[in-house]
Amino acid sequence: MQLILTGGGDSKYFLEIDKHFISLLGETPTLLYIPLAQKKKLWKGGLERITKTFSSIEFDKISMCDDLSKLTWKKLSGFSAIYIDGGNTFRLMEEIRNTHTYELFFKFLHHGGVINGDSAGAIVLGSHLESAHFGHHGDENKYDVISYQGLNFLGSWAIHCHYTKKEDSEIMNFSKEYGFPVMALHEKTALSLEANKISVIGLKELVLFKGDNKFEIAPGENFFI
Repeated sequence: MQLILTGGGDSKYFLEIDKHFISLLGETPTLLYIPLAQKKKLWKGGLERITKTFSSIEFDKISMCDDLSKLTWKKLSGFSAIYIDGGNTFRLMEEIRNTHTYELFFKFLHHGGVINGDSAGAIVLGSHLESAHFGHHGDENKYDVISYQGLNFLGSWAIHCHYTKKEDSEIMNFSKEYGFPVMALHEKTALSLEANKISVIGLKELVLFKGDNKFEIAPGENFFI
């Protein structure tokens, strides 16, 4: 299983993670871009931004999926990687829940594909969506999302993006009340998961919360989940 999660910051902070992304892909890679956390009017601009961001990667093709209900394994298996863009976590999860996306993503990872999730695209890959509410600029659940269970691609770990220290008590309270540990990513932080090994990449540390305990993992360091 190969995942890349970024904290929602500007792409200029992720030159190192882009290089790592390239290293995971074979020759003439192809990318599927999923913009569904964003409002529809932003999709085209998002595709242009992603194309520019990954201009250093010789993608043979970058395509956009604007309807997950039409995504089949035959279509998905033709791509090397998936990029799930940020936006509103609950808008994205509503789209996922109404389709067979989880099964397709799981199969894609099992067959060697790479999923790169940014902000909301990273949060849905974790265990719980409550982390999307953290902070003054957290996402609102204006959609038909009742269950806050995530896709669980990192075991019991929930993912929080756009992290600042001001949110520590909020995150700790969640971890104590629900029992989920949390990986908190600064906007300048990214992580890479290969099998059960987490590598921290970027300019800021990855912060882990387990109940009352807080741990910091510096860029360049690894740990196992």
